Amino acid sequence: MNSRLGVYVINLDRAPERRAFMESQTSKAGLDATFVSAVDAKAQDFAPRGGLTIRRDDVLIETNWDGRIYVQGEEACFQSHLKALRLFLESPHDVALVLEDDAEFAPDFPQALEAILGYRRLWDIVKLEGTRMKGARPALKVAEAGPYRLVASLNPSSGAAAYLVTRAAAERLLAQADGIFEPFDNYLSAHWRHGLKVLDCAPFPARQGLPVSTRKEKRGPSPRQAGERFTAWRRHLGADFFRRYVLRWFSQRRRFAGHTHGLTLAPWARDWSG
Repeated sequence: MNSRLGVYVINLDRAPERRAFMESQTSKAGLDATFVSAVDAKAQDFAPRGGLTIRRDDVLIETNWDGRIYVQGEEACFQSHLKALRLFLESPHDVALVLEDDAEFAPDFPQALEAILGYRRLWDIVKLEGTRMKGARPALKVAEAGPYRLVASLNPSSGAAAYLVTRAAAERLLAQADGIFEPFDNYLSAHWRHGLKVLDCAPFPARQGLPVSTRKEKRGPSPRQAGERFTAWRRHLGADFFRRYVLRWFSQRRRFAGHTHGLTLAPWARDWSG
């Protein structure tokens, strides 16, 4: 595997079975992994960014800028990814493969990784895992990576269990993270906000392979009154509306100008045995 690639696996200390799962995955793929001790929302010394405090149950923000509830587990996950990115920047590696501890690789994951790294000059971030949906989404064709394609998706997906990131992109994600209180995968995919070149591997060569999450938040029924529910709806509808639903199409075309090969319907995921 490429010697300039660093592999960082985010794993809770209280989840040794997940570490064993990822040790098996990375070993089979020929990857030398560094395990990153995840920030634990249940730890006594857990401190949310921005001076946030618990409002109720595990809720830190009742209605964020996007109209959503923001909970401790999402904040701990966000901090864990920032921690992995900082460790990457302290290393000599040029590119990082960041993994959550439930990422399961397709049998040809190493080959897909090598092919994608061959197009390193074209991207800042490549998502290798995302929402597993039927069908396909509109995207711009950028490159062929063996049986996979690199696409500039026009319909970004959630998910941050497996992604590639360059040093410059890691620096920008860290620099712009202050005041961002939303799931990390939302932040990662929002290329219209951070301005990075984000490609998807289509179909995704990794998936979340463990059915039981280590995150167990208490959100509870929302106590919002009618006016509060309207505010949440209005915020969600209006959040980044123009950039998210209009400019993202043009921004993807601009960022990959000269490297796209037409519009395509790119598959989200594929099934594999195991």
